[in-house]
Formats: sequence, structure tokens, C-alpha cells
Amino acid sequence: MKKGLFFITILIFSLNLNAQKLIPATSAQQQLMLEKITASSAQMKSLICDFEQVKELSLLNEKMVSKGKMYYRNDNCLRWEYNSPYLYTFVLNDKKVMMQAEAGKTNVIDVKSSKFFQEIIKVMMNGINGNGLKDIKSFTINYYWSENQWQVHLIPLQKEMKKMFSTIQLTFNVKDYSVDKVEMEEQNGDTTTIVLSGKQFNKAIENAKFIIN
Repeated sequence: MKKGLFFITILIFSLNLNAQKLIPATSAQQQLMLEKITASSAQMKSLICDFEQVKELSLLNEKMVSKGKMYYRNDNCLRWEYNSPYLYTFVLNDKKVMMQAEAGKTNVIDVKSSKFFQEIIKVMMNGINGNGLKDIKSFTINYYWSENQWQVHLIPLQKEMKKMFSTIQLTFNVKDYSVDKVEMEEQNGDTTTIVLSGKQFNKAIENAKFIIN
């Protein structure tokens, strides 16, 4: 009987740990979080991982779930491959973006020519490398923490991004200080959550992944 109570106590304790609420970080904690995340970002030359994206539309009760693979390189190169439930590829190579649909139709855009894409690229790249934590001109930045995770909320300040997003939440792994999850809430109430998994750091990625034709 005592052994059974012991295991129940351990289970409840474990559940309480998992359910720990995030609390606002103190100034000292914020500085520590920023230092750890910045140092981790500086060491990350490349990242390969799987992702799951969940889009929740405020006017619908169902969720739109898609999955794929991401390739990131710190020379401003990003490849975002959707492979379920449809095929779609987004490639950023420095100042150009290519979008390729399943049917083979390809669009190439000069990022400089589109303020919209400049803001979208900023969100995507900041979500991966954590650089948004230092961009105090573009965001109001709030830090939260628990023993299990760190979270940073970015509230857009610039007009273009404020039109799209009310808040962007970055959840960081407390073991390697890399981003585990990105949550974006749009002004219309829609939300997009991207969870990264199977992360491989600093592996060589061939240039072919980032070629824009």
C-alpha cells in the first residue's frame, strides 16, 4: 500500500512539474536568457529539422495541419519543404525568394521589392535563429520562464508587421537554447504554430538546396 502511495505521489509531482506555469523573468533572468540564446545562435552555422505546422482559423473549428522539412544556413539561406498534405517549397537565398507549388509552377521574388516579404522573412529567420530578441526597434520583448522551458513574446512595433501579427511567441529548449516552437497570432485571430523536431546542428547542406532558378 505504501509503495502504491509512493508511486502516486511521484506521478502527481511529475504532473505538477509538467504543468508549471511560465512566469515573467526578472531583469537578471532576462539578461541570462538573452546571453544563452545569443551564444547558441552564434554557434549555429546550419540547422536541418522536421516541422509540423498547425493553422487555426478563427472562423472555423478545424485545424489545418501540414508537415515537412526545413534547411537553414546562417548565410541567409532557408529552405522550407512541405510534403504533407501537399507539396510546396519555399526557398530564400539572400535577397531572393522562390515559391514552387506541386504542379511545378514557380514564382521568384526580389525581397527588396516587397515590404510584405521583408517582414515575413524577418519573422521566419528570427524564429529560427532568435535574432528578434535584440531587435528592440521592431518589437516590444517580454521574457517568461519555468524550469522546463523559456519563452519570449515579441509584440510588433512597426506598421507593416503590426498589420499582420499581434504577437509572436518563441519557445526555447532549455538544454541547447534553440527554438522548439514558434507561435504567430494574426490580427484577425488566426494562429499558426510551428513545432521543430529532430534537429541536426551544423551539418553540411549542399548549395543545391538553395538554388533559385
